[in-house]
Amino acid sequence: MGGVQSNSPDRAALVALYHSTDGSNWTDNDDWLSDSPIGEWYGVTADNRGLVTRLALEENGLTGELPPELGNLSELKGLVLPQNELSGQIPPELGSLSNLIRLDLGENQLNGGIPAELGSLSNLIRLNLGENQLSGEIPPELSGILYLTDLDLSQNRLSGGIPPELGRLSDLKVLVLRGNVLSGEIPAELASLSKLNVLVLDDNQLSGEIPAALGSLALLDTLSLENNRLTGKIPAELGSSNLQWLLLSENQLSGEIPAELGNLSYLVWLVLGENQLSGEIPVWLGSLLHLEWLSLGDNRLSGEIPAELGNLSNLIDLDLSENQLSGEMPAELGSLSNLEFLSLWGNGLNGEMPHELGSLTKLEMLFLGENRLSGEIPAELGRLTYLKTLSLWGNEFSGAIPDELGSLTKLEALLLGDNQLSGEIPAELGSLTYLKTLSLWGNGLSGEIPRELEQLSELTAFSLSGNQLTGCIPDGLRNISDNDFSDLDLLFCQR
Repeated sequence: MGGVQSNSPDRAALVALYHSTDGSNWTDNDDWLSDSPIGEWYGVTADNRGLVTRLALEENGLTGELPPELGNLSELKGLVLPQNELSGQIPPELGSLSNLIRLDLGENQLNGGIPAELGSLSNLIRLNLGENQLSGEIPPELSGILYLTDLDLSQNRLSGGIPPELGRLSDLKVLVLRGNVLSGEIPAELASLSKLNVLVLDDNQLSGEIPAALGSLALLDTLSLENNRLTGKIPAELGSSNLQWLLLSENQLSGEIPAELGNLSYLVWLVLGENQLSGEIPVWLGSLLHLEWLSLGDNRLSGEIPAELGNLSNLIDLDLSENQLSGEMPAELGSLSNLEFLSLWGNGLNGEMPHELGSLTKLEMLFLGENRLSGEIPAELGRLTYLKTLSLWGNEFSGAIPDELGSLTKLEALLLGDNQLSGEIPAELGSLTYLKTLSLWGNGLSGEIPRELEQLSELTAFSLSGNQLTGCIPDGLRNISDNDFSDLDLLFCQR
C-alpha cells in the first residue's frame, strides 16, 4: 500500500470527507490526516499506486454531509458507509465513479432525491440507499446500471410509480422498495427480470392487480407485496413459480385462494391475511409440508377448518382469525408439535375444545376468543408450560376453571371473561407470577376471591364483575391500576 503525494486528489477527497463528517469524533479514525500512506488509514484500502479502491466506514459515527470530492476517487470500487448519521443530499458527483462495484449508504439520514447521475455507474453490482429520508421519484436512469444485481431503496419517502425501465436490469436478483409512498400499478415489465430471486414492494400505496406475468419468474423465491392497495384475484400463475415466501396481506384482494398455489411445494410462508378472500380454506394446504407460517386471518373465508392442516409438522404460526369459519376445531391440530402461535378467534367455531391441544408443548400464544366453543376447558392445557397468552373469552365454556392452569408459570395474560364458567376461582392461579392481565368477568363464578392472588405482583389488569363472588377483596389487590372492583359490591378485606 504505497503513499501518494500530499496534493493527490485521493488524499484531498479523504481529507474533505474527514472534515465534512466530523472525523475527530468518529468511533475509529486511526491514522487519518497523518503522514502515513492513505492505505493505512482506518477503513481505507489502496492499490500499489496509493489510489483508493475501497472506503468502508460502516457504523463509525460519521455525521454531516458527504463531500462532492468523493467523486474524484477514480479507482474506487467500494464505497461502504452504512449505519452512520450522514445527512444532506447524495452528491451527484458519485456518478463519476466509473469503477464502482458497490455503493452502500443505507441506514443514514440522507435526504433529497436520488441523483440520476448514479445511472452512469456502469460497473455497479450492488446499490443500497435503504433506510434514509430520500424523496422524489425513482430515476428511470437507474436502468442504465446493466450489471446491477442488488437494488435496495427501502424505508425512504420515495413517491411516484415504479419505473417500468427497471425491467431492463437483466442481472437483477434482489429488488427491495418497501416502506415508501410509491403508487400506481406494479409494472408488468418486472416479469422480464429472469434472474430475480427477491421482490419486496410492501408498505407502499401500489394499486391495481398483481401482474400474472410474475409467475414466469422461475428463480423468484420471495414475493412480498403486503400493505398496499392491490385489488383483484391472486393470479393462478404464481403457482408456476418456485416461491418459498409469498406475502400478500393487508391489501384488497378478493376471490378464492387459487388451487394452483398447491404446486408451491417448497413454500415456507403463506401470508394472505387482511384481504377480502372468500371460499373455503383449501384442503391442499395440508400437503405443503415445508410451511412454517400460514396466515389467513381477517378475510371472508367460510366452511370448516380442514383436518389436513394437522399434517403441517413444521408449522410455527397459524392464524385463521376473523373469518366466518364454522364447525368444530379439528383434533388433528394437536399434531402441530412445533406450533408457537395459534389464533382462531372471531369465527363461528362450535363444539368442545380438543384436549389434544395439550400436546402443543411449544405453544406461546393461544387465541380462541369470540367463537361458540362450549364444554369444559381441557385440563390438558396445563401442559403448555411455554404459554404466555391464553385467550378464551366470549365463548360458551362451562364448568370449573381447571386448577392445572396454575402450572402455566410463563403466563402473562389469562382471558376467560364472558363465558359460563362456574365454581370457585382456583387458588393455584396465585402461582402465575408473570401474570399481567386476568379477565374473569361475565361468568357464574362463586365463592371468595383467593388470597393467593395477592402474590401476583405483576398484575395490572383484573376484571371480576358479573359473577356471584362473596366475602371481601384481598387487600393486596388494592393497587391494581385497571380493575372493576367498584362493580363487585364487595369491600376490601381488613388487614
